[in-house]
Amino acid sequence: MTDLQVDKTGETLVDGEFRSLVDMLEAAQDELTIKGAMKRFAEACGYERFAYLQKEGAQIKTFNTYPKPWERTYLSADYSNIDPVVTQAKRKGDIFFWTADDWRPRGSTELRKFRNESIEHGIRCGMTIPVEGSYGTSMMLTFASSERNVELPVAFDPKKAVQLVMMIHYRLKMIGGKTTLNPKQALSPREMDCLIWAAKGKSTLTTANLVGIAFRTVQHHLDKARGKLGAESVPHLVAIAKDRGLLPPS
Repeated sequence: MTDLQVDKTGETLVDGEFRSLVDMLEAAQDELTIKGAMKRFAEACGYERFAYLQKEGAQIKTFNTYPKPWERTYLSADYSNIDPVVTQAKRKGDIFFWTADDWRPRGSTELRKFRNESIEHGIRCGMTIPVEGSYGTSMMLTFASSERNVELPVAFDPKKAVQLVMMIHYRLKMIGGKTTLNPKQALSPREMDCLIWAAKGKSTLTTANLVGIAFRTVQHHLDKARGKLGAESVPHLVAIAKDRGLLPPS
């Protein structure tokens, strides 16, 4: 860590920026304001971009300032399955720093391709804050740079870090922020139909009669939906869908 100007109260520049960020997030009424506030804070920490990522089962949602071509590639290729940052976030559970230069493919063509594309799009090093959410959801906030390494001006308080991730999570839910969903894991119209009837307490057989499809087909669609949302059962699937606002108002 490097020395940083400290005012008479002992507050550093990053402390002041964090307080300002919290104030802006609490007052934010749209996603543009949130992105602007987060970008300013990232730059105060020496980074260029940020990415909030939420993973639930096989489904990924993200809210970020990464280059759009990289976002599209990352989601369509399901890169979260091999992303070393996502893997490390699952293991560590606290703030960690990383650099793409340390990712050793060891014969893995796919990982080598991922590393090279990440660097090409300006995502070379960063700091990641992982947090475990409800219903098996995992969340992480990453600040990234195109540089080989970024030296954070001061140590980042772990409690403040978790507070920041949770604030972004709930603020996006509150304002209905548009997180980008990986297309392969979005529920199909038929899967949504079966889920909606399940949420209304209808049995698989009743749903089959209401929708006009076979009993086994309803079960197949519910199984597919469970896989996409990482649910262990239909009640769990309904609970996740309600928590994420996927179901229409009753």
